[in-house]
Amino acid sequence: METKRIKLAILSIAALLMISMTASAILADIEFHFSAVDESVIQMVLTIPALLGMIFAFAAGPLSLWISKKNLVIFSIVNGLIGGLIALILGPLAIGFLLFASVLIGVAQGINATMTMALITDYFSGEERSTMMGLQSAFLNGGSMVLLFISGLLADFRWNHAYLVYLAFLPVLLIVIRNLPQDRPAQPEYSKNRDGSGKLNASVYFIAFCIFLFGSFFFVFQTNIALFVVSKGYGDATLSGMINSTLSAAGMVAGICYGKIKHHLKIMTIPIGIVAVGLGMAIIYFVGTLVSIFVAAIFVGLGISTVMATAIFMAANIVKNGMQSSAIALVTAAVNLGMFASPLLFNMISVQAAGNPSIKFMVSSICLLLLAIMFTYGNHFILKKQN
Repeated sequence: METKRIKLAILSIAALLMISMTASAILADIEFHFSAVDESVIQMVLTIPALLGMIFAFAAGPLSLWISKKNLVIFSIVNGLIGGLIALILGPLAIGFLLFASVLIGVAQGINATMTMALITDYFSGEERSTMMGLQSAFLNGGSMVLLFISGLLADFRWNHAYLVYLAFLPVLLIVIRNLPQDRPAQPEYSKNRDGSGKLNASVYFIAFCIFLFGSFFFVFQTNIALFVVSKGYGDATLSGMINSTLSAAGMVAGICYGKIKHHLKIMTIPIGIVAVGLGMAIIYFVGTLVSIFVAAIFVGLGISTVMATAIFMAANIVKNGMQSSAIALVTAAVNLGMFASPLLFNMISVQAAGNPSIKFMVSSICLLLLAIMFTYGNHFILKKQN
């Protein structure tokens, strides 16, 4: 019974991990509302949570040495709830309120991203740990799918109404308070890693670097799909929400089937996942019809879910107990940093291409293919040496 209650708490938190993505469906509406504000500033509504997520995902590991994981999670949930309410009530008044709300949302995103995985490594082991990581990914995407769909419908009334979905933090807060054990702050075990040291090894840093690049490439979809849909005249925030929900639905399926996927693909799980995302980006650029965008969202969702679950699983298992939270935090921080950097990199590409937004998808596709090749060779020359 205790294990079931812990699972309920962890998966409830996971269901809200991507709640900041609800803003992706209303970026075009925010840009229209604040027409005098530069596009890069508008995109910061999405990228600030990624930046703060990176900082607090990395900080969550060391903080758990002094503060219990339960208290850290409660703190993060309260931040997310307050951030959502600020955006809902004060967001239309000034872009500054939206950006401040994004800061609080980023704090929640970062801490919870690390803590869900750290709690899994604390309470589960072996095959059950792998299964829980797949379920974590499934609930992350399933929750994201529902939240994106609902926020898109709410945005039909007024764009800031999309932030009503942040009220979902309230029941999750109650679930965590009731079901998550009040553990003592984690004490580091100075046991050796597989390379004989007590530090994070080269494999973890290699995985983190690849995930940083992966985050910067796949986030092109979230930051540009709403603007692309509107520019093509396909629809509004509701349609963008449906597209993002399709991505999350695909990710949920991948999470549920993660054990089987990992069993069949083995060491090629990450490269094939990266290629799937790249294929989705290529479909948007070369086809670009409404139906093809939904197909692309399926490929992107399957790829992201598979790659992230595998990368975190690998990082956690390369190191010994006591270093797992730090390894998970590093990989989680890396993807958030990549997501923050994504618009800064790809907006420059768009400017060079005379403002053509679709060029970003093509460049992302090429970069993802190269990353898959790089990871395959790195897996052979770096990761295998650490095992």
